[in-house]
Amino acid sequence: MGKPLLKRIAEKVLGSEYAELIWKRVEILGDIAVIRKSYSIDIPIDVFKALGEELLKELPYVKSVWLAVTPVHGSERIREYVHIAGERRSETLYKEHGCIFKVDITKVYISPVLGFDHMRIAKQVREGEKILNMFAGFCPYSIIASKYGKPRYVVSIDINEYATYYARINIELNKVSAVNEVINGDALIITSALGEKFDRVLMPYPDLFEEALKVSVYAVKEGGFLHPHLFIEGDNKRIALENAYRTVIERLHNLGVVGKVIGGHVIRSIAPRKYHVTVDVYVEKKVK
Repeated sequence: MGKPLLKRIAEKVLGSEYAELIWKRVEILGDIAVIRKSYSIDIPIDVFKALGEELLKELPYVKSVWLAVTPVHGSERIREYVHIAGERRSETLYKEHGCIFKVDITKVYISPVLGFDHMRIAKQVREGEKILNMFAGFCPYSIIASKYGKPRYVVSIDINEYATYYARINIELNKVSAVNEVINGDALIITSALGEKFDRVLMPYPDLFEEALKVSVYAVKEGGFLHPHLFIEGDNKRIALENAYRTVIERLHNLGVVGKVIGGHVIRSIAPRKYHVTVDVYVEKKVK
């Protein structure tokens, strides 16, 4: 089998040593390519511009290339980018699981690596459920769940006003507006004020695992489901997943909730021996 196209492009422009560090960090989002710069590698911007120009030649469906120059940061979960080739445009249409999403990569958090988990959760949704998505972004979890799981009602919250702007557009684009409501604001405050009990609560923001879990136990029904995301250490993926299961159950116990792990998934490795994991929990009983 030949080398992947993106690796060949990176080797052609950067040489094999740098290519090994760069090529897997290119993401295609609609007609935009995003190169994820490793912050430990000091490569001049002009070199990335050459890589961007080569991507445009080799991938005719790519119209714009951007370089991510910072990690995700701040409560709005965005990166800083530098435009390196093609059209100076950061808005695109991004497709996933038969759904279409309008996004601006510089204004909202977007990670194609979550695509598997979007559908994994959608397949668990039962017809007629009420769902709360506490950190919804531009609404991929909410919309894909609405398309494939047939919930009765989905509430999506995000503090990033651009994310909720695109979420409302995407709900219309995918024809699921009848069951979806979008709220711009702090989910840690708004969730408590909703006064609703939900069948399923999604928490796709590992940085706020502890805070979100505390709020979610008041919003979920007995017999409902929680889906927290968290960062966890482990010698490998299996151990990390086991550690995440144990951590979530212990935290819930401390909050007066008896829960049972029914599933989970390692989203990605984020550092040596550190992983981004999501856990599926069935809420058996709330004793507080």
